[in-house]
Amino acid sequence: MEADPARIEAARRLLTEAPGEAIDRLAALGARLLGAAHAEVSLFTDEQVPLTPPAPKRPSAAAASAATFADHTPELGDGIAAYLGAPIEVAGHRVGVLCVYDEQEFTWTEHDRDVLRELAAAVGAELERGSLAAELEDSTARLDLGFAAADIGSFDWDLTTDALHFDARLCELFGYTPETWQPHIRSFSVRLHPEDRARTEAAINKAIESCGDYEADYRVVHPDGGIRWVAARGRVLCGVDGKPARMLGAAYDTTAVHSGAERLGRVLETMSTAFLTLDLDWRFTYVNGAAERMLGHSREDLVGQELWVLFPELRNSEAETRFRAALKTGDEAGFEHYHPTLDVWFDVRAIPSGDGLSVYFHDITGRVRAEQDAARLAGEREDALAASGAATGRLQILSGASARLAGTLEAEEILAILSDFVLNGFGSAVVIALQDRLIRDLEGKETSSAGSGFRIAHTVNADEALRDRFLPVGALAAAAVQEQPASTFDASLGDRPALTLPLVSRGRMLGALIVLDPPHTALDRRVLIELAARAGVALDNAILYGSERRLALTLQRSLLPAGLPEREGIALAARYLPGTGGRDVGGDFYIAHPLEDDRLLLVIGDVMGHGAQAAARMGQLRSVLAAYAYDGDPPDRVLAHLSVRAPALLDLPMATVLASVYDPADRRLTFSLAGHLPPLIAAPGQDPHFVAALPGPPLGTQVGDYERHVTTLPPDATLVFYTDGLIEERDRAIDVGMERLRQALVGVDLGPDDVADHLLTALDREHGGEDDIALLVMRA
Repeated sequence: MEADPARIEAARRLLTEAPGEAIDRLAALGARLLGAAHAEVSLFTDEQVPLTPPAPKRPSAAAASAATFADHTPELGDGIAAYLGAPIEVAGHRVGVLCVYDEQEFTWTEHDRDVLRELAAAVGAELERGSLAAELEDSTARLDLGFAAADIGSFDWDLTTDALHFDARLCELFGYTPETWQPHIRSFSVRLHPEDRARTEAAINKAIESCGDYEADYRVVHPDGGIRWVAARGRVLCGVDGKPARMLGAAYDTTAVHSGAERLGRVLETMSTAFLTLDLDWRFTYVNGAAERMLGHSREDLVGQELWVLFPELRNSEAETRFRAALKTGDEAGFEHYHPTLDVWFDVRAIPSGDGLSVYFHDITGRVRAEQDAARLAGEREDALAASGAATGRLQILSGASARLAGTLEAEEILAILSDFVLNGFGSAVVIALQDRLIRDLEGKETSSAGSGFRIAHTVNADEALRDRFLPVGALAAAAVQEQPASTFDASLGDRPALTLPLVSRGRMLGALIVLDPPHTALDRRVLIELAARAGVALDNAILYGSERRLALTLQRSLLPAGLPEREGIALAARYLPGTGGRDVGGDFYIAHPLEDDRLLLVIGDVMGHGAQAAARMGQLRSVLAAYAYDGDPPDRVLAHLSVRAPALLDLPMATVLASVYDPADRRLTFSLAGHLPPLIAAPGQDPHFVAALPGPPLGTQVGDYERHVTTLPPDATLVFYTDGLIEERDRAIDVGMERLRQALVGVDLGPDDVADHLLTALDREHGGEDDIALLVMRA
C-alpha cells in the first residue's frame, strides 16, 4: 500500500463523517446490477478500513480489494470464484475500492466494468458529500466564534421592505439599546456623520446596482455626541428574478485605527520599506522617504503624476498586470520584481481599497541571492542524502541547537551555542562578526558613534587577537552565502577555505558566521545555512530584549532616590536588584526623605508587573506618596487617600506599600501596611522580631481604611524594610522565607550597608532573584 501522505489524509478526511446507508445501498445496487451475490466498499488510509458491514457466512474480499487498490491482479480463493473491483477516486487521489464477487464463476464484460466504475464514482461523491457537510458545520461554528472574539457585528437589510436587522454588537456600536432600536434602514441613516453620508450612500448604491460587494468606512454619531469610526463590508444578493433582494454584511469599530493614523504616518516615514499609494486614476497620492529613494524622484515630483507616464518601462510588465488585477478583483497581489536600474529585487505587495492601491516594496535582494546560492547547492543534496547515513544525526544536532537557541535571550550564550554546533563536525574554527552598532549596544555603550562596518565579536579556535577587529569593506556580501579564502577577512587566518553564512532577521543583516575548513557535502552546508537563519532570529530577539531591559532598568534607577538623607544618630542603606538573576526590572521602590521636626519618611513598596511600564507606574506612585506625606498626613491617612484616588490619579493595577514616619525625638516608628510585609527589628541582646501588624488591602484593589501602628525602637536597633522578592520562593511558603530573614539577623551587629549585603548573601540574593528586590535598612 503506497505511503502517500496526501492520499492518506484525503482518505482520512472522508472518515470524519460516519458512512451512511447510502454507501450500503450503492454497494448493494452494484451487486444486483452485475448479478453478484456480494459487494464491499473499503477505504485505504495507512490501513484498510471496510465501510460495508460484515454478513454471516459471507467470504471477505479484503485481500482482493487491496490488490485492486495497488493495481495488482487479485488472487481468488477462500470461497470467491468471481471478483470485479473498481478504484474509488476523490480529489485526484485513489482512496478506496468498490468490489462485487460471488462463490460461482462469472465472466465479466466491459459493460460490467463500466457500470462498476460509475458506481465507484458515485460512492466517492457520496463520501465527499458527507465529509463536506461535516466541514461546513464546523466552519459555521468557528465563524460565529470568530465574530464574537473579534467583536464584529453583522447586519441583514431587506432591500424590498427596507427592514434592517442589527445584532447586539452592531446595535451597541451605533449607540442603540434594545429599547431604542428600530429595525428600519432609517436607523442606519440617522446615525451617519453628515460629512460621510454622500460617500457611504454612493458605495451602497454601487453595490445594489451591480449586485456586488459593498465596502465603506464611515463615522457614526451617538446621541451623546460621541463619534465612532466603523468599517463595513457586505454583499448584495439577488432574488430569483435577478433583482437585488438583500444585503448581508459585517461591521466593526475602527476608531482606534483612525486615531492612530497620525502615528502610522510617522512610522511610514521612518521605515526602510518603500511605501506608496495610487488613486483610481493611477496617480501618486503618497510616497514615503524610502519610496523617494527607490524611485529616484522627490515627493513633490511624484504626487499627482500618473505612474505609467513617469515610468513607461512598467507598461506591459508583470507589475502592471498585477496592479490592474488587484484593483479589478479587490484581491491583494504579491509578487517579486527585479529593478534593473538599481540591481535590486523587491517583494511587492499591492493592496486594493475603494480609494486606490497601497503598494509596499521590500528589498529582498539578499534573500534572492541566498536562494540562488542555495539552489546551486541543492543539486548536490539528493546525492548527499542517499550517500550519508548520518543525515538523521545531523538533523538531530540541528534540532538540539535550535532548542538551545530558543531557550536563551543572552547574546553571548547564543554565540557560544553557534560555536559548539560548528565545532561538532562542521568546521575547525569559528569567527563571528556583528555590526559595530550592535556590539556597542550589547556592551551598553553609546551607539551614535558606531562604525558602519562589521566587527569580530566572537572566536573559537582562532587567534583571540582578532576580537574587536573590523572586517575589510566588501568582505561580506549582503545576505549571501559564499565561500572564499579565510585571508579575505584577516591575513592571520591563512588561505584555508572559509564559508560565510549571513545572520539575518527581519530583513536586515546583523552579522555573519564564518566557518573555517567547512564541510563539502550539500547536506552539511544546508544544515549550516538553516542554523545561521535560526541563530539570526535568536540573536535579534536577544538584542531587542537587552535593549528593552536596559531601558527599563535605566528608568527604574532614575526614579529611585539618588541618595539617602543624613541625620545625626541615624544611618541608612538601601539596595535595589532587578529580578530573574538581575535581568528583569520590576516595580519595587523605596523612599527615604526628611520631614519637618527632624522626622524621616520611610516607605517601601512593590508595584505589580515588570518592565518599563511597571517602573513608570512605580514613579507615579512614589511621587503621589511623597506629596501626601509632605503635607503632614500620618501613614494611615496617606494610604487611605491613595486607595480612594488611585484609580483617578494613577494607572495602577495593584501595589503593596509599607509607609512609615520615624521620630528620633522619642524613637517612635509610626507605620501602616497596604498589603505589605511587616518591618523587622533587631536590637542588641534581643532576638530579631517582626512587628505584629495586620495589613490593609493593597492599593488599586479596593477603597479601604488602614490601621495606624506605633512601635518604639530600642537604642542601636536595626530596622529592615523589604519586598517579597527578598524572601519568596516558588516551592515554599512565604513564612519560611520570613523566618530565614529573621534568623539571618540573629547575633548580627553591623552598620546598615553591611547588614544589607549580609542579608542578600544569607538569602542567596546577592545577584538578584526571580522577582526584583528593594531593601531599606536603618540603624538608630
